[in-house]
Amino acid sequence: MALGRARTIALDGVTAHPVTVEVNVGPGLPGIHLVGLGDTAVSESKDRVRTAITNSRLPWPKTKIIVSMSPASLRKSGSHFDLPTALAVLAAGAPAPRLRSAVVVGELGLDGTVRAVPGVLPALLAARAHGFTHALIPPGNAAEATLVDGVRVLAAPTLAAAWAWATEAGELPVAAGNEGAENRSVPDFADLAGQREARFAAEVAAAGGHHMLLLGPPGSGKSMIAARLPGILPPLTPAQSLESTAVHSVAGNGRVMRRAPFIDPHHSVTRAALLGGGSGNPRPGAVSLAHHGVLFLDEVSEVPAAILDGLRTPLEDGQIRLLRAHREVVFPARFQLVLAANPCRCATEDPARCRCRSQDRAAYLRNLSGPMRDRLDITARTSAAGVLAGEVESSAVIAGRVAEARERARARFGCVNAAMDPHRLRREHPADEAGMSTLGSLLATGDITQRGVDRALKLAWTLADLDAAAQPDLDHVLRAAELREGV
Repeated sequence: MALGRARTIALDGVTAHPVTVEVNVGPGLPGIHLVGLGDTAVSESKDRVRTAITNSRLPWPKTKIIVSMSPASLRKSGSHFDLPTALAVLAAGAPAPRLRSAVVVGELGLDGTVRAVPGVLPALLAARAHGFTHALIPPGNAAEATLVDGVRVLAAPTLAAAWAWATEAGELPVAAGNEGAENRSVPDFADLAGQREARFAAEVAAAGGHHMLLLGPPGSGKSMIAARLPGILPPLTPAQSLESTAVHSVAGNGRVMRRAPFIDPHHSVTRAALLGGGSGNPRPGAVSLAHHGVLFLDEVSEVPAAILDGLRTPLEDGQIRLLRAHREVVFPARFQLVLAANPCRCATEDPARCRCRSQDRAAYLRNLSGPMRDRLDITARTSAAGVLAGEVESSAVIAGRVAEARERARARFGCVNAAMDPHRLRREHPADEAGMSTLGSLLATGDITQRGVDRALKLAWTLADLDAAAQPDLDHVLRAAELREGV
């Protein structure tokens, strides 16, 4: 009877938990038996493992094999258990001293090649947190390794190479990804003609992290403005890059996120695709993929109200909680929301030419509930006539002003204006007396809610930061109210 061990991880959202794969080879009828609360992919791994070991010309025990994944109460899903299982089987027949200090992840091809898997970045973070000195990962996941220090990350191209390293009979290369793999081109605002008011609204939204609704006829530039918003946002900080890349890693996208992500699902998006979910191990939705970036919903009038209202909680909390029978999976979801819609069903800009019935025009965008509208800070309108204007300004110029405004907010609040605690904002950082009096009047007349007062004050602070003013005055408050008009 012989016992082999290898260490790996089990994913729970963007969190990885250490798992020990134990293999016992002993008397009994030949066969392999897996225990430890694994899903279908884990159960089927025994066929991939046996074939990969055989085709790699490594010894396969011709007796009974028991594979146990501990802790047994932790659900395990995914094909990344293939490589640690294979190494544990081999370690039951020969010493593999290096496996004691290594976390191993990887899917096996039938020829023994090691294929990329989701969730490698959370695995590396778990390896570092639990004191492991080495990690074996597929070469296809090497880019994610650049974000984690404190662990020696090695790329194992094949099972044979991984086993040679484990037995100290060979070495593996250090995983090194392409640092510029995520440096995708971002459209420039210089390509957008005219739309001065909408461009300014986008600048204010970027400077303060505010949510925005774009209204205008087809072809007037709503989607172009939204797509160019990440180009005027600052690059992600190392901490933000790590968080955003971890979400994309779990989703199966191994790119390193250096810029603010831009996620634009189709208006037919389901609730699970938008918020996250799925059976077994839940996957992040669009709100989490847009973490530290922009979530753009075009043709928002076509999105059901029940799905849109699902955005209210992550907009407030910055995370999404998915409840399952015996656990709760949490994904980060701190994003900037941009919505776009036509003025009405027939999409004409001039109400005099509108062919919609009055009741249809009044009911348009009714799927955008009052509480959801209240969470939007800016309404900007685009015009078909505005696309002929010749005045243009590049994203680089706008990004400079945005960065300066954000630096002022960070020095004052430690965060962007939109993320500021409203209670502290009203108590410690109000607008001037005339500005606060105006907000009080709007609240008293019912033109604005209490949440609207807080958001208008945050918006006024962003306008003040863009003007390099020490405190929002009456002009900033009135301009903020004007930007919120129609919300």
